[in-house]
Amino acid sequence: APCLAAFVGECEGVLKRPEWEKQLAIGLGASEWWARRGGVDHFFISMKYAIDIEASLMKFLDGKAVVLTIDRDYWLLMKFLRNSYERGSVLIMPYVSSTFLDIDQDPPLRHQDKDPDSWYFFRGTMKRKHGGLARPMMYEMAKEMKGADFKGVVLNKKDHSIFGILNSTSTLMRRSSVCLCPEGDSPTSLRVFEALASGCVPLIMVDRIHMATNLPFPSQINWDRIALFTHPLGYIKNITHMVRAIESVAGRDAGQEQLDKLDAMRREGRRVFNRYFSYLRNAEGVAEAMLFEAWVQIQRKGAVEGPYFNAKAAEKAKTDPFLLGKTNPRYGGKRYPGSTRKDPFGKKAKQNGIVT
Repeated sequence: APCLAAFVGECEGVLKRPEWEKQLAIGLGASEWWARRGGVDHFFISMKYAIDIEASLMKFLDGKAVVLTIDRDYWLLMKFLRNSYERGSVLIMPYVSSTFLDIDQDPPLRHQDKDPDSWYFFRGTMKRKHGGLARPMMYEMAKEMKGADFKGVVLNKKDHSIFGILNSTSTLMRRSSVCLCPEGDSPTSLRVFEALASGCVPLIMVDRIHMATNLPFPSQINWDRIALFTHPLGYIKNITHMVRAIESVAGRDAGQEQLDKLDAMRREGRRVFNRYFSYLRNAEGVAEAMLFEAWVQIQRKGAVEGPYFNAKAAEKAKTDPFLLGKTNPRYGGKRYPGSTRKDPFGKKAKQNGIVT
């Protein structure tokens, strides 16, 4: 579905960015509601990919309003809203899944109905930025896994043949049991949500420290019931050991107890997708989950009272130099502390004690 954006034009009569963002900043500056609590009880949806934020609007939002986005750790958003990250003011929204997968018809959910030759599935670009640099390791994993179907695919969003590729890929995902979801430009990806929609258990290959703050609606969803987690590809030292660990819990020969657990995860994953992630068939459900999560976060910041109200945060906010405008915002940041072009994961920096 996001690829459809390549074939549409701008809306007539709407201000172009950054003019629109400048006008929004002026409006917030004149708003008595924003001034009441310095914006901490507001939330802002930012779904722009690889685009900066206009300076005057950034000063209003950064570290104050709750920001909802699909790309929490994408480096541009981290750079321009660094204070929001450090102050825990960013929440994650799900990606919009393909129209070939976000459909009423349920996919096969029992392991008996899955294709043993496509038990493990991956399609996508094998060369990505940041954590995606390690994706070629999946070719080596495939040699040792039973029923691995991994292929590199590059999509040209301006080519209408992309829809045929998406259709065939969606069919294969519905037949597969476990879908690998390695990180790329950001920890979360469209692949996680399309795996849930297709009845394929997502195997999320991201550092859990990062993943804990990069999954949508954590107050409402128990992610351990619908997804498997393992180390990022870039952290793997022994592929054989990693493959054995995966096969023991998710393989087609893992045993009846594990296969039954995978079936339960597929059923729950499909239910969660229909309830919280289906923009095309249940947009109201997505909106309700978004509003609830923002409401919880605003209470935890001490901005409004409710069952999740944090009294300590409320007291701290009264003397917070940042919220009182007595400190200058800091901008810039890296996906991995201590990372360099030759060491994108910052391993050497950690080993040398430069970062922890």
